Amino acid sequence: MTYLRVVRDFLPPDELAAMRGAIVAQSHRFKPVGAKGGMNLPYSVLNGRELREHFPALAAFAAGPMLAVAQELAGEPLKLMDDRKRDMRLQWYRGKHEGFRWHLDGGLYGALLTVTNDNDGGTEMLTPRQSRWLWPVPYVLYPFPRILELAGPTPIPAGTGDLVVIRGGDIIHRGVIRKDCGDRILLAASFDPVGRVRPRAWDALARWLNY
Repeated sequence: MTYLRVVRDFLPPDELAAMRGAIVAQSHRFKPVGAKGGMNLPYSVLNGRELREHFPALAAFAAGPMLAVAQELAGEPLKLMDDRKRDMRLQWYRGKHEGFRWHLDGGLYGALLTVTNDNDGGTEMLTPRQSRWLWPVPYVLYPFPRILELAGPTPIPAGTGDLVVIRGGDIIHRGVIRKDCGDRILLAASFDPVGRVRPRAWDALARWLNY
């Protein structure tokens, strides 16, 4: 089974520049997410409902071209996860203190388009085998995130304009920022196989933590 695909230069430079300009022009709409109980790191976000309202073209892009690549990786029909607040979002990271701690995605598949990356941000993942054995660690031992660094995480190389698709519901991964200057902006979407039943308690916890 394939767990990861990286599509280089998924967006050409002119389209990427237009997308970046539109996002920066409405940067005031992003909402800060605090570090709640030490279970997450701060960052800024525009959730799925807000994305559809203020950036309908980006919402259509997530539900169209990004979904199509995720389906190729999955080898089965997918749909946006059944949560219009979390199924797509814009994420903005502005320094080394920000990021996304080790986690499993709510949707079985996740897609990340790097819109800009001036602070050397990136995604790191454990192997499928490590993730099967260690999946409780990010939640049970969340005050000690460096424990999983001992497993030797693999960085996923993704530059501006690249699209990363990962089976994030099975693979433990995190987002890291390595420089205090510059920005990292991601257009993210989460997908599930058609017919998958969502775990309500898990979804409620994720909405509280990430929004």
